Order: sequence, then C-alpha cells, then structure tokens
Amino acid sequence: MLALTLMLWNIGLLIAAPLQLVSDTTDASSRVDLLEKTLQSVVEENARLSQEVEALKDQNSFQLSPLPFSTEANAASGVVQADALGLPPMGYLATYDKGIEIRPQNFDRSPYSLKINHQNTFRYTGFARDEPSWVDSAGNPVPIFDRTDFAIPRGRLILSGNALMPDLSYLLNIDYNTVNNNPIGFRAYALSYRFSRALQMHVGQNKVPGTREWLHSSFDAQLGPDRSMATTFFRPSLSQGVWVTGQLADAFNYHAMIANGFNTLNVNPRQLNNRFCSSQSAWWEPWGDFGKGYSDIEAHREAAVRLGGSYTFTLEEGSQSSDYPENTLVRLSNGTLITQQGALAPGVTLQAFHLSLAAIDVAFKYRGLSLSTEIYQQGLTSLQGSGPLPMSSLETYGGVAQAGYFVVPQKLELYTRNSFVTGAYGSGTEIATGFNWFPLKGKSNLRTTFDTAWLDSSPADQNRTGFVAGQSGLLIRTQITSSF
Repeated sequence: MLALTLMLWNIGLLIAAPLQLVSDTTDASSRVDLLEKTLQSVVEENARLSQEVEALKDQNSFQLSPLPFSTEANAASGVVQADALGLPPMGYLATYDKGIEIRPQNFDRSPYSLKINHQNTFRYTGFARDEPSWVDSAGNPVPIFDRTDFAIPRGRLILSGNALMPDLSYLLNIDYNTVNNNPIGFRAYALSYRFSRALQMHVGQNKVPGTREWLHSSFDAQLGPDRSMATTFFRPSLSQGVWVTGQLADAFNYHAMIANGFNTLNVNPRQLNNRFCSSQSAWWEPWGDFGKGYSDIEAHREAAVRLGGSYTFTLEEGSQSSDYPENTLVRLSNGTLITQQGALAPGVTLQAFHLSLAAIDVAFKYRGLSLSTEIYQQGLTSLQGSGPLPMSSLETYGGVAQAGYFVVPQKLELYTRNSFVTGAYGSGTEIATGFNWFPLKGKSNLRTTFDTAWLDSSPADQNRTGFVAGQSGLLIRTQITSSF
C-alpha cells in the first residue's frame, strides 16, 4: 500500500510540475530544461519503487509457502539473503516416505535430513510344560515353568538420515522392552558413507550377519511371530565394528563385517579379547526382486528365488553375559551353557574356544506361496578349560524349513514351520503352525499373528522369542506388530 501511494504521488507531481513552471517563468527554453529534469527524476523514482514492490511480492510469496518448522520472519530473512546471493531458497519439507521425514529442498546447500520410524510388538505368551524339569550336562536339575503373560518383547524408535554431506548417513536405533532388566537401551547405531551401489561402508554397532533369518527384520519379515528355534540357537548377536554392504552386480548382494566378537552387546571393553570376529553373508536373486521377508505379501506374478550363504569365525574367551535383550549365548545341543562349570567335564570350566558358523539358505515365492529353508553347521574347536577336557572339538547341526500361503491374497496367510538342532549332547525340535492377518492389504507393517508350537527339549534360550532352554511342551504366541 505504501508503494502504491508513492507511485500516485509521483504521477501527481508529473502533472503539477508543468503548471507551476508556466506561472513562475516566461523563458520557454528554461521551462523545457526544467521539465526534462523533472521527468528524469520521476522515471528514476518509479524504477526504484518498482524494485521495492517486486521485493515485497517475493517476500510475501515465500512467507505463504508451507514451512511448518520456521517462523515467518526467519523464512523471509532466509529468502532475501539467498536472493541477494543468486541462490535458490533455503527450506525444509515434512513428508512421509517409509517414515516421517524432514528433508531440505536443496541437499547440496543443506545436507541434513531426519527420518523417524517406530516399531512395536505386543505379545501374549502361554506355555504349558510337558515335564516339570530337565537335567543339564553338569548334572543339575533345572525346573521348567508354565507361563501366561502379556509383554512387549520389542519396541524401537529409529532415527536416521543424512548429515554433513549428501552421501554420509547416520542411524540411531533405541530399544525398549518389558522382557529383561534393561528396558531401554541403544540397540544399534552407525555412521555410513555410500561410495556407490557396490560399496557402502559403516562403522558402529549392528548385527553380526551370521544367518539369513537373523538378518531379516523381526517386525515385518518373519513368517511367524519370531525367528525359529534353530535360528535362535545358532545365530550371533550384535557387536561393534566395521562393515560393508552393497550390490556387486545385478541381483547379487553382500554384507561383510569385522566385529569385536560373536556376541558383545553391552559387554565392557575389559571383558573383550584381543581377536576380532569375521562374518560374511551373500545372496543372489537371479529371477528378479525377491521382496522383503519370507511371506509373499507382494503376490509375485513371476516366480522369485533367493540363494544365499553365510560364514562366521571368531575366537572367544571368558564367561558370557546373559542379561541383555538380544544376546544368545553359545550352548550345547541340549541347552547347557558351554561356559558353565561342569558342562564338558566335572569341575572344569571352558575358558576359550574357536567358533565357526556356516549357513546355506534357499527361498521361493510365487502367487502367494512361499517356501524357505536354512541349514546350519556350528563348529567349536581349540577347546581350553580350567582342567582337562575329554574332547578338543564339538559339532552341532540344525535347520529350519517353513511354508506359507495366502488363502486371501495379500490379507490372510496360513503357515507352518519345523526347526531342529542336533549334536553330541542331544537334540531338540520345534513344530509350529499359525496364521498372519494383514489389515492393510499388501502391506506388512501392520500384522496380527497367532502361532502354536510344540517344543521337544528346546536347546534355544532367548528372552525376546519365548524359547527357554530345556522346554518341552506347548508354546502359544499371539501378537500385534506395527511399524511405520
């Protein structure tokens, strides 16, 4: 409004100036000169006012743009400064892209972004024992308890994004649960740099990639409510280290890690040995994109197959820490902790050993049908104890086979699963069946699962899954999982 008033004032000046000249001077030549100077002054003033009007338009336009995380004054100030430098406006957008995301309009000028994800599992667990107790390898009777309870075995708040430069990213995974004495903790964290599709380098804490089912998410990628008994027995845990991921060629992926150990989540540095753990996993999808997880939620119109393998080797020393949510301790095939006194010989405690784990996996999907299997071989060698041991090595084998089929496409899936572990100290089996219901058709991030499993001498023990060493009986799990 001010600019418009000034423009009208100048137009009036332009009209009034010649009349004033007529009354004040009689020299025609002087009148012409004065009139030309006045016209030039008016033209310059109008040009200046026009620039101010355009600046005001740009400012008002920017203030009306959707920037929920900036005040109008700051936003306007940012644009004026950017325009003065000849640069595009600075600003951030809020959107949803597999998570709530805040990202800059121009990554080159401001390479900072934030994605917020949340995952949660609410579960009912019921267990009816078949035997009141079992006897471990040290000769100790261990009671088996019935169970019925509600719990949150897994809850996650995940923060990720880019920082400092466009190809540098970060991850912070905060865990909460109600199944152990550490209800809140940092599960994973990483700083990653992407060199190319074939190579992304990471440093921090994450999964030691020892088996395929372990690498899959526990929220929306498992066929049942959790990983199988066999995977729970054999898999490594989390550790700190350096790892690389990528796609070397079309459909060929890899994940390799050098870590502190097989299972060092929340372990004090003074408890670590001076040898690293090496773990690698690779998989090939020759018939096209296999999709996420084991269920054929994608309803593949063409058959999809995945072939993979994993290998881990580590040197372990000392006792094992058990009271952390992801830890799975190394056990004999009957469930006895190998570092328990008397597990391998009366009065003797295992103090050091070499561990190798090899796994081969195959999976298939087609029109709602899914089939998958993974076979494990664990070797314990160079056994050293506080006294003489009757053996220098042990081998344990196991596997899982599972199948699922959508009786209602992309909505209701029936499945069945069998896993086993066998070795010199005994064998354990799991036979399970159940169903998955996906309220959001074709989307796995909201799911209800009902599962019944018959366990016979379970050697697996992990507080998130519901498996307890020595269990024989009926295990029922009903849960709701969500992720966004």
